[in-house]
Amino acid sequence: MDLDITADDHPKMPTEAEVASCFAASAHKEVKPAVSGKTRVSVLMSGGVDSSTTALLLKQAGYDVVGVTGWLIKSGSRCCDTGMIDAAKVAEQLGIDHHAVDLREMFKHQIIDQFHESYAVGKTPLPCSLCNTLVKWGALFQYSKKVLAADYIATGHYARVVQKEDGAALARALDRTKDQSYVLWGLTRDQLQSTLLPLGDYTKEEIRKVASEHELASANRPDSQDLCFIPKGTTAQEYLAQFLDEQPGPLVDAVTGALVGEHKGTHNFTVGQRRGIGLSTPEPVYVTHIDPESRTVYVGPKEALLRPDLTASQVNWLVAEPPTEPFHALAKIRYNSATVKAMVYPLPDAAVRVVFEDPQPAVTPGQVLGIYDESDTFLTGGGWID
Repeated sequence: MDLDITADDHPKMPTEAEVASCFAASAHKEVKPAVSGKTRVSVLMSGGVDSSTTALLLKQAGYDVVGVTGWLIKSGSRCCDTGMIDAAKVAEQLGIDHHAVDLREMFKHQIIDQFHESYAVGKTPLPCSLCNTLVKWGALFQYSKKVLAADYIATGHYARVVQKEDGAALARALDRTKDQSYVLWGLTRDQLQSTLLPLGDYTKEEIRKVASEHELASANRPDSQDLCFIPKGTTAQEYLAQFLDEQPGPLVDAVTGALVGEHKGTHNFTVGQRRGIGLSTPEPVYVTHIDPESRTVYVGPKEALLRPDLTASQVNWLVAEPPTEPFHALAKIRYNSATVKAMVYPLPDAAVRVVFEDPQPAVTPGQVLGIYDESDTFLTGGGWID
């Protein structure tokens, strides 16, 4: 399968016309007028315990709550099918209106196809972060504002919107073990101003307890750990094999440059990978770099993973004045990693160069760079790691 893409391609926000076409299938449902004297909030409900409890908490706080669920997957999907059903059940329990918005075509082109294309050019994508930007705060944000006349949208993310003198800022959740601010780097400040994130003040255990006490239909639903469009029990590589042809190439020692083996396709690898490389070596080796043009996968010892810096593009700033001069910050290069000290150098065309105080392992193209302030409290910006 030939993919007409380049390594510089990045996902683009859908146009208003594209989003409007997605709403057509949902237009038949009556939109009830806002309750007089109440602020309307559209809660993006996945059917999970977090977004369900978000709707409950906001209703208890006196908001006029409307539930909205995106219909994302064309064929049967464990999370999409059961998620919409559970969201509808919770909405009925809470006595709130519920809308399902058909975004299947958009989700395929903007999220699923981009996932395939990223692996085809040697990148490791983060589709959940992209979904937040393009689907939740893209299409569903527009639907909530334009169709439902909502003043705010709300989600079940563990993060906080903090009002400062110069506008809204995105802060970490009080429970750092559940903090999800990193995957919200693509929001604009205007979107933040119209966003409520009530779970940022709670722990996961507290949310489970609230949901159980109110016997919400999703109270005992397990957290999703997998990508929603990959069938349960299928690895990413097994899934990708259905869409990307095998293109064998060399396995090369990153230290010596020696040919050490052959692989069946660069899409089977990601930087930092240790298992499944297909080599028998006395010491562990890791994927250190992928060159999609020559179809070369480089492997080496753990120390060969270390990188002193990175560049990132399509940077989005969540501060009033985007920086133009170098500054000290804390950088985060993957969801489960800690922030580390770094110097950030703004570059032209919405790009940055980040130099780490200490070299970092497995800097991975296609993942997200999160830039936090030196107090490690506020996410000030982010971008795609090149």
